[in-house]
Amino acid sequence: MPTLVEAAGTDSSTAAGLRPRPHWIVGHRGVAGEAIENTMAGYWLAIRQRADMIELDVQLTRDRQLIAFHDWDLERLAGDRSVVEESRLSCLQEIGLRAAGTEESRRSRMPSLQEVLDELPQSQPLNVELKRRAAEPADLATALGELIRNRRNVLVSSFDWELLAVVKKILRNCPLAPIGREDPEALLEAAERLGAFSIHCSRRIADKELIEGAAIQKRPLLVYTVNEAQEARDLFCLGAKGVFSDFPGRLRRSLEEAE
Repeated sequence: MPTLVEAAGTDSSTAAGLRPRPHWIVGHRGVAGEAIENTMAGYWLAIRQRADMIELDVQLTRDRQLIAFHDWDLERLAGDRSVVEESRLSCLQEIGLRAAGTEESRRSRMPSLQEVLDELPQSQPLNVELKRRAAEPADLATALGELIRNRRNVLVSSFDWELLAVVKKILRNCPLAPIGREDPEALLEAAERLGAFSIHCSRRIADKELIEGAAIQKRPLLVYTVNEAQEARDLFCLGAKGVFSDFPGRLRRSLEEAE
């Protein structure tokens, strides 16, 4: 079976390390269904559960550092109104995160992207999803480039396609993936314009037409967020190359048991 690199029609020199099984199961924010999202504990759990790739959300802080966190502020996960882009990295990392009301989760902290890259194995493929509300695109892209320029198994994605275009100018050989939730035609056009490695989309728009459109472009399509084995099987039968899951280990077991 072809690797994802081969399926994408992408030269391996520009996407080294992105070599999964025929179908990818990506750990969404680590293992968001079982561990506090976007924490080192969640990323390590994803590795233990044999996730083909780990997806993490990344934002730029006030002092131009990159931190792994999804929401614009800390209200949901910490009961704190601090806004990520308006706060310094050191201040954000002093705030304990919580989930499921456990003592362990209250001691969790947000890792910087530097910490993630330093601690996780070089061989582990990562999907860095860039999130931006007010940060300057060039500042975010430059900070990213300083960290991942020499790490070859990082796929950069975003809903902000203009930001991806800036990343492309700074990191010319970086594999990119536009993300879409509403307009399949615009998503396919963005992928073509960016010379994207892959295309990522919401399960709400992942129909046969979109998947076939991605195949015509020779770009693998990955779908978020899929937690049930039957839905994953249906998507794979249509031609999707991978899914993002909050429960990557459980999903893999269910799929393997049905083989």
